[in-house]
Formats: sequence, C-alpha cells, structure tokens
Amino acid sequence: MSNFFMFFILVLCGFIPALLVRKTFSQRIQSLEKDLTDICAVVSQMAEMQVKSHRKYSVSMENMEERIMELSIPSSDSSLPFERRHQVLTLARRGMALDDIVKRLKAPVGEAELILNLGKYTKTENHGTARNEEQVRQYA
Repeated sequence: MSNFFMFFILVLCGFIPALLVRKTFSQRIQSLEKDLTDICAVVSQMAEMQVKSHRKYSVSMENMEERIMELSIPSSDSSLPFERRHQVLTLARRGMALDDIVKRLKAPVGEAELILNLGKYTKTENHGTARNEEQVRQYA
C-alpha cells in the first residue's frame, strides 16, 4: 500500500498545479475573449460612423457638382466653346453616356463626339506638350 499511496501523492502533486494552470489559462482566455468582443463592438460603431459620414459628404459633393454644372451651362446667346468642352469632358469622366451628355447640355451629337475624340487625342499626345507648344508658337 505504501507504493500506491506514494503514487497517489505524486499524481496529486502533478495534477493540482496542472488544474491551477488550466484554471488560470481559462480565466485569461475568457478575459481576452471579452476584450475582443468589446473591441469588435467599438470598431463596428466606428465603421458605421465612417459609412454615414461618407454618404453625407458624397451627397454634398454630388449636389455641389450638380450646382457647378448648372451654373456653368452657357446661356443660349453665349458662344463660349471652352465651357462646352469642359462640360462634355467632365460629364464623360464621371461616366455619363454620350446620349445623356447631349441631352443634358442640349448640344449637337457631332460636337460632343468631336470634343470626346479630341480629349482622347490630347491625352495620348500629352507627353510631347512642350514640343507641341513650340511648334504652335513657331507657326503663330
């Protein structure tokens, strides 16, 4: 019986610290899980606030762009081609279709197509701008 008793004591001596370590780790894990849950809740609230503010400012920017476009539409007696060019290119950059641009600006389809094609041409030729300006000055 003494061997059994010694074995039992050794098992208890090893088992009790293991139980204490397990209990400590379990408590620490529960604490970390609670902290993680709290952090997730705060991050979710921050994300919601960011989405709300983004929507708010996006609407404001769209309204401002619309107002600028309304103010920049030339009157019927005005003959300012640069304004029309700017308007067509701005609307095209915003992804508006040619038909919608023509309807909105009440412009001829051919004029809008020409402006868009010239816009594409000037983008591809933009790398030689200084040389082109020199040629224009030479012929002017």
